[in-house]
Amino acid sequence: MQYYHVDVFSKGPLSGNGLTVLICEHFPKPETMLQITREMKQYETIFLRKLRDCEYRAKIYTKDEELDFAGHPILGAAAVIHLQQAGKETETILFHLNDKDVVVTSTTVDHLHEYECSMNQGTATTIGQISVPDYSKLIAPLGLTLGDLTSAYPLEIMTTGLSYLIVPIQSGIERIGILSNNYESLVASYGAKFVYVFDIDAREGRTFDFEGCEDVATGSAAGPVGAYLCKHGICREGEEIILHQGRFLGRPSILRVVQEKQTGCMIVKGNVSILAEGTFSDLK
Repeated sequence: MQYYHVDVFSKGPLSGNGLTVLICEHFPKPETMLQITREMKQYETIFLRKLRDCEYRAKIYTKDEELDFAGHPILGAAAVIHLQQAGKETETILFHLNDKDVVVTSTTVDHLHEYECSMNQGTATTIGQISVPDYSKLIAPLGLTLGDLTSAYPLEIMTTGLSYLIVPIQSGIERIGILSNNYESLVASYGAKFVYVFDIDAREGRTFDFEGCEDVATGSAAGPVGAYLCKHGICREGEEIILHQGRFLGRPSILRVVQEKQTGCMIVKGNVSILAEGTFSDLK
């Protein structure tokens, strides 16, 4: 299998969110893909099987599980596929995921092996708002208090493929962590897969897996967050919104998102730097 190491939502090489992209003739067994992801020690790894030019079946893994959708792996994979189309300034790639198809446009940047990729996540769906009496039990395991929340905006669950409980705050972003062993089941009981804490004024977010590992830059959250900001009148449709993430890991990242006026679709953009490539031993 051919593999690539890339950085997504980057400001150049060795910034942004790292990713391993593997191109396979046949997908390894699920347990092998999980083991490879753990071996590569990235937050996520994406496995690609070519169907035809610029059309791929994709499978995305964290160290714990397969995901039906994720943002930065798809953008990173698009840049890798574009790299293989020698001499083309722009390329459009179709990815077939477990439950949806995603189209990404990749454009070359002046720097060597750097691309700007733009992903159409489709429209965002609101799963529901959290009732105010439940706020405390959902934010206390994050190290937050009611005083950290923005009173003007609700806790709300939204999705473009992965459901996020969006927690809008005005303070306390530096204190956030996962402080409860049972937080995953609590969040799931409300219909969310993950939690994204977002400082409204700073446009800065943080999210963690439920073992406390923080993600550098979360493309699957950018679409829901952008939709949330437009829904509540903080930003406007057609306006490019700049989101910040990764500062607390020493990997400050820039995520750009736009809600299209005509369609309502969430377009998530980011730069991708391709750092290295090689051959992975063929594993079953």
